[in-house]
Amino acid sequence: MNLSISRNELYNKLAIVQKVINPKTAIPVAENFLFRIEGNNLTIVATDLETTLSTSITLEQNNGNLIFAMPPKIMEILKELPEQILNFNIDEQSFKIVLRNESGTYNGDFLGIDVGQNGEEFPRPKELDTEHQTIELTSELLLNGISKTVFATAEEDSRPAMTGVLFDMFDNNITFVATDAHKLVKYNIKNINIGFENSFILPKKPALTLKNVLVKTDEKITIRFDEKNVAFTMPEYEMICRRIEGKYPNYNAVIQNNPNKAIVDRTSLLSAIKRVKVFSNQGTGLIIFNIKENKIEVSTQDIDFSTSAKEEILCQYSEAPIEIGFKAALLEEILSNMSDNQIVVELADASKAGIIVPFENEENQELLMLLMPMFLN
Repeated sequence: MNLSISRNELYNKLAIVQKVINPKTAIPVAENFLFRIEGNNLTIVATDLETTLSTSITLEQNNGNLIFAMPPKIMEILKELPEQILNFNIDEQSFKIVLRNESGTYNGDFLGIDVGQNGEEFPRPKELDTEHQTIELTSELLLNGISKTVFATAEEDSRPAMTGVLFDMFDNNITFVATDAHKLVKYNIKNINIGFENSFILPKKPALTLKNVLVKTDEKITIRFDEKNVAFTMPEYEMICRRIEGKYPNYNAVIQNNPNKAIVDRTSLLSAIKRVKVFSNQGTGLIIFNIKENKIEVSTQDIDFSTSAKEEILCQYSEAPIEIGFKAALLEEILSNMSDNQIVVELADASKAGIIVPFENEENQELLMLLMPMFLN
């Protein structure tokens, strides 16, 4: 069988689905790409046994039917080739592959799967129950929901529910939530026609994979989910993955009304934090906010090395003076994942969580970032 295809189209599609592959999987064949040719349609599939991502390419000619596995090493070859039409000659018995381009010929004994004999060896994606539920979101809203929250997921597996992004759906709105118990992000989108109440937790790895795909499309995304799996269907890709089991923490319980509010330029505050944190204690990373009338004093000191730093940032603030400590790295992470020019820092006292929100939310959208304080000596 001969397969002719654009180098750029093939390479770009493989680069996306490759992110799913686990090179240390328990099923060796799953370390490869699955190529399924049906007439003039080429489907490329990759999996890590928990998540399966597939994409399709329309071929110019009808090639019949063939299924085989292509090792990720093909990416090393494609990376060094310029854009041109590539020709793959695949032996349908031995699955030996010969790649030809305008200037050379490359031979490789790639691992192959015969659709008539052992094609089932490549893991198939999970099938959703017939009674699954479905919602539709634009790629922009879904991308925002993941991008604004996924950084706040927990790394440890001691509380699995916190290692993913919560999709909390209500009749006409959806809330994306992520937390690691130190920071929390809540992003709500209103006026979405959902029609039911339900939720699921999307693991971090497929969330990041989905993020990479969504930046390349501006179409409607169909989301289907049942008790165990969730599927995202896009114009050129489909991803099916296991959802995280377990109950998500009551995120609204830790969000309270903080009466003291300072309006400040996000970029100026972020830059000050980056400079001041260099002088903080490497173990704690503590920086202190001393907020007085129309200014925020950002300071730190490391007694062990006799270092200290202090900066003042202008803001709008007329409440009683307040002093509170935060871990610099976490605060920097939160501010870096906001895009607003003006933000509001909402505080109660030194022992209560600080809340950071945009000065003005976009229409039908609400973003809230929460950070637990560090106790001051």
